[in-house]
Amino acid sequence: MCAVRSQAARRRVEAEEERVSAESVLPVARRIFLATGSLEMRSLARELGIGRATLYRWTSGREALLSDVLAHLGVANLHRCEREVDSPPGAERFVAVHDLHIRRISGNRQLRSFIHAEPQLAHRLLLSAGGRVHRAATDALADFVRRQESRSDWRAPLDAAAFADLVARMSEAFIYGDLIAGTQPDVMTPTLALRLMLGLDGAVQPRGAAT
Repeated sequence: MCAVRSQAARRRVEAEEERVSAESVLPVARRIFLATGSLEMRSLARELGIGRATLYRWTSGREALLSDVLAHLGVANLHRCEREVDSPPGAERFVAVHDLHIRRISGNRQLRSFIHAEPQLAHRLLLSAGGRVHRAATDALADFVRRQESRSDWRAPLDAAAFADLVARMSEAFIYGDLIAGTQPDVMTPTLALRLMLGLDGAVQPRGAAT
């Protein structure tokens, strides 16, 4: 009897895996997070039409999947800001794109909902220096720095990776001030500090914060 049940369970798993693949999980998880500001594995499995056991086997669990979702959304936001800002290559473009990038992150309602609902988890995922979210953001910023350097005579004050890490950590300290020190998120200070760091005019131009 146990052998029959085991075979039936295996057949169910095989049928589930035929309908969807592991690559299907992240796009659906992103959509759910953007709609709700959260991610429940039971709901995600139901949406995909698979069992929770299969979902956990494919994703290494909720925390790992949330890290991937947040990392992907952050990088996608930076790329979107690059497309929308028309400043010429160089320091000014780097600052303008980064300013819009952090404004949109800070103003994202779903992300703020997640932070307020699960502050300890949010702190761990968003602020860990070795975490997927920070590493993805830093790598994307470093690539952006390199593109500005290759297309202009501007050079960052540090090598691209070190400069990107500095900018990311500084920005995180302000846009996630509610997680770190119980203060209100602040997007003005990182942009002002970055402009001063790069020897630019200190004026900060307001930009849209729409998500």
